[in-house]
Amino acid sequence: MSKKSQEGVTLIVVLLFLMLITLVGIIAVKRSTTDLKVATADQVDTFLLNSSDSANKRIEKIFDNDTDQDYKDAVIKGSGMFGYYLSEIGSTNRDDQYVFCYNPRLASFAQLSQASIVKPNGNLVMTSSSGYCDISKSESYASARSNVVTQVNITRPSRAVVGQGGFKSVTQGSGIQANKPANQSAVFDIRSTSILPSISNASKSQINNCLKKPIAPNDGGNTKSMDECMKDEGIAAKTLVQQAYVKNVIDNTVCYGFGVGNGKIDEGCQKLVGVDVNGSPK
Repeated sequence: MSKKSQEGVTLIVVLLFLMLITLVGIIAVKRSTTDLKVATADQVDTFLLNSSDSANKRIEKIFDNDTDQDYKDAVIKGSGMFGYYLSEIGSTNRDDQYVFCYNPRLASFAQLSQASIVKPNGNLVMTSSSGYCDISKSESYASARSNVVTQVNITRPSRAVVGQGGFKSVTQGSGIQANKPANQSAVFDIRSTSILPSISNASKSQINNCLKKPIAPNDGGNTKSMDECMKDEGIAAKTLVQQAYVKNVIDNTVCYGFGVGNGKIDEGCQKLVGVDVNGSPK
């Protein structure tokens, strides 16, 4: 074999090795890219879950102290996120959705001025659309970094709750009588949905439009749900669903001792009912 032939064979072998090395490199890069995507997806999922869970824990904290202002605003007031369903018209507003944007930096929490109440088909009942998150506004983000948005939808479903026994929602120590809804605990569905607008392909208007969709439309399929809209638009989202039971606890408080005392409203009752010491509204 001539020297030129040997050089040609050597060149071919070297080229084959280079092709093999290149192929191995391409496979390694693809595999590392896939691993990175999987790791990123897992991190995003965990981040969104933590944000939704933070909103739910903030709501749970309200019930830890039933004497603070947040509890009174949420439960005692007829315009609160739970009080709205416990008021005198509570039997007629089932399935309405109390919607607000979770922002732990605000001094007040989920008050009506920061919320929207809508019917299952999306029609507004109270206030403007101020309760919906708007990704173009910094106050709609759950943190000062403006990276994650969490919107909370609360409803008191009219249908039977799955897994709820025949007497599960009846307050202990109370009787069961016909047409006596006050004897039962109210069951609420709390849905906290978190999204990362920065990694979504959808535009700001598309994301905001999805956030305004009802969670469970009942208009025969003519309206998309919020989950369906986000899925169609490719918006990275995580929804945490939780049920809450609010029991009716009867606790009598004497605010004015008729025929006894100094004729003044008890100090503990003044703040509770919103009057001064003489009984005049504050």
